Amino acid sequence: MQNRLYLTLELCILFMGIPLVFYFELVAIPKIAALLGVALFVVLVLWFDEELDFSQLFTPPGEKVSARHLIKRSIAVVLTVCGLVLILHPSEFFYFPREQPVVWMVVMLLYPLLSALPQELTYREFFFQRYRTLFPSEMVLGIASALAFSTLHIIYDNGWAIGLSLVAGFMFVETYRKSKSLYWVTVEHTLYGCLVFTLGMGRYFYEAF
Repeated sequence: MQNRLYLTLELCILFMGIPLVFYFELVAIPKIAALLGVALFVVLVLWFDEELDFSQLFTPPGEKVSARHLIKRSIAVVLTVCGLVLILHPSEFFYFPREQPVVWMVVMLLYPLLSALPQELTYREFFFQRYRTLFPSEMVLGIASALAFSTLHIIYDNGWAIGLSLVAGFMFVETYRKSKSLYWVTVEHTLYGCLVFTLGMGRYFYEAF
């Protein structure tokens, strides 16, 4: 009972409390620093908790997830994002690589390591292993993971970041549940994130380091 209470409190602090602190601007530190700090905490917990399995972090995907599946999803993401950009901000179509190619290249290079990997480590690998006992089924656990991932994006203070992150969260949950691979879900997250920045929706997710 005490352990469940502690885990519940920890979950609330990490996945609701910290995003709310940044949403209300109660601290003056870069958001990326907070994300990496949480990721470091997650790594330490996974490493020192003997009950958690640290061995599957970079396992290759199983038969249920394939490159073909990822390509199909990527096409759907491209079409959706292109449509949204052309409807909402047509002048910003490919704006980032056109107008700020150096910054765009830096974001493309750093995004996998500083954003996609820490988020998937925290919201999939850690969340699924650490809080499994708090939820009645893996399906409910997956829903909670997607909702927590969406809640993280309230720090950008716009509905598109929250809504698109919720959809992406369910996609990443499905991939993680099928593949049991942090590596594969990070690849998927990286690909979609880079597409969002490149095609013109990055204004909703980007904050300069």
